[in-house]
Amino acid sequence: MTRNQLRPNIVVNLIRTFTITLLSFISFPFASSVLGDVAMGIYSWANTFVYFFLIIAKLGIPMVAIRECAKVRDDKEKLAKRVQTYFFLQLITTVISYALMLALVFGFGTKVVDLTSRPLVMLLSLNFLVGVFSFEWVFIALEKHFYIALRSVFVAALGSLLIIMFVRNDNSLFTYALIACLATFITSLANGFLLKKEGISLKPKGPLSLKGVFKPLIVVFLITLVVTAYNQADSLLLGYIDPTKSLVGSYAVGVRGIEIVITIVTSLSAVFVPRATIAIKQNNIKEFNLINNYSTNITFFITLPAVACMIILAPQIVSFIVNNNNTGFWTPLAIDNAVWAIYMLAGLMFTYSISDNIYQQVLLPLGKEKLYFFTMIIGLVLNIGLSILNVYTIFRAQPMLGVSIATLFSDLVVLVTLIVITRSYVLKNILSFNNLKILIATLLIAVFTYFVTPFVNIANPLFLIGTMILISGVIYVVTLFILKEDIILEFLHKTKKS
Repeated sequence: MTRNQLRPNIVVNLIRTFTITLLSFISFPFASSVLGDVAMGIYSWANTFVYFFLIIAKLGIPMVAIRECAKVRDDKEKLAKRVQTYFFLQLITTVISYALMLALVFGFGTKVVDLTSRPLVMLLSLNFLVGVFSFEWVFIALEKHFYIALRSVFVAALGSLLIIMFVRNDNSLFTYALIACLATFITSLANGFLLKKEGISLKPKGPLSLKGVFKPLIVVFLITLVVTAYNQADSLLLGYIDPTKSLVGSYAVGVRGIEIVITIVTSLSAVFVPRATIAIKQNNIKEFNLINNYSTNITFFITLPAVACMIILAPQIVSFIVNNNNTGFWTPLAIDNAVWAIYMLAGLMFTYSISDNIYQQVLLPLGKEKLYFFTMIIGLVLNIGLSILNVYTIFRAQPMLGVSIATLFSDLVVLVTLIVITRSYVLKNILSFNNLKILIATLLIAVFTYFVTPFVNIANPLFLIGTMILISGVIYVVTLFILKEDIILEFLHKTKKS
């Protein structure tokens, strides 16, 4: 296995993610500006609440199923058997999760979910009821990346078009949520149809064997639950602190671009995880290390310049998202909060992506998920503890800033801990000379963007952002070409010898 063999799948995934990103930069700013900080905050909080139960419904099944289905993907009978097993399990866990959610929503009055958010929570919960039939993990294991990309782009384009057509003001909140659910419906229908064409039947030919299934699922489920709590605790906490949910709206806008970049990088796991799993199964440590080196290289290549540009262009990014229609639904304070969210959390694009690489492409294929679980427990306790401490002491007047600082600090602790734990596999990849070249090029465009942006006379924030990113991107690529960075040379068909 060479980097050249991995590249087609990587390119397809990147094209898919970048296209969806471009579409989201059309739909999300439009929706944010017309809904306003309060309505967007209510939606973000409700979506975060539902997401916890979505994780319970999945029970870590997709992650383990990708690994296990990838091992037998050349044997249709064994593959069908494993698909049936994991589908059956997810069907049961989805019913249990939904029942638990209903008990919390309606069994405690308004203590858990207030009356304003309750209808939205019920609408968004359709996502994980339908999601059990999506079978996305099957197509990732089979490496059907072109199909996944084509379908995802179509769904994103349709969703963006519907948002622009039907979301008009803060009264369109439920319309916005329904359109968000539409992606899951279409994905489930398309995947179900293709699953049949792949010759995979959901009708068991005999009793399903659950032997050896639950042990890895329990570990991965606990990991996923902890990671979800770790990622979503900040929004939930802000929602309980601020009943209007305005802070949640500012926070959601501030981290939107950050989440997009993280999604771009972590989506590549769909390429690397199956290959890393097979390499370990074949005891091919050389190929395993090659895959992880390539993954780390790409993470540095994308996230470092993204961190630099997003911090420097934060005011323009927020201005574009919330003021593009000049609707006036966003207060100056809410806008300032969104800018500060970007300042404080942009670094997560790098730290979180590297941590996720270590988990999915090193610890998971090696069967050492427990190490990640204990590390994330530390991060979760640290994150929640520092957030509460900051909010009720030093940052009482600025709770969002206190939560952001706690999130960034805990993420750094998690990353350092994971690097120490897996140093024999990842340290040489992170501290490579090639990544040093990327760092140098990033510093160069950071200095350029910082000093040049104030002198660029472009009133429209989107055009200003696009112009600066385009020029900085050219400088970045040219610099890396001069420094003979691997990815650039490979793209130009001048791959260096090992």
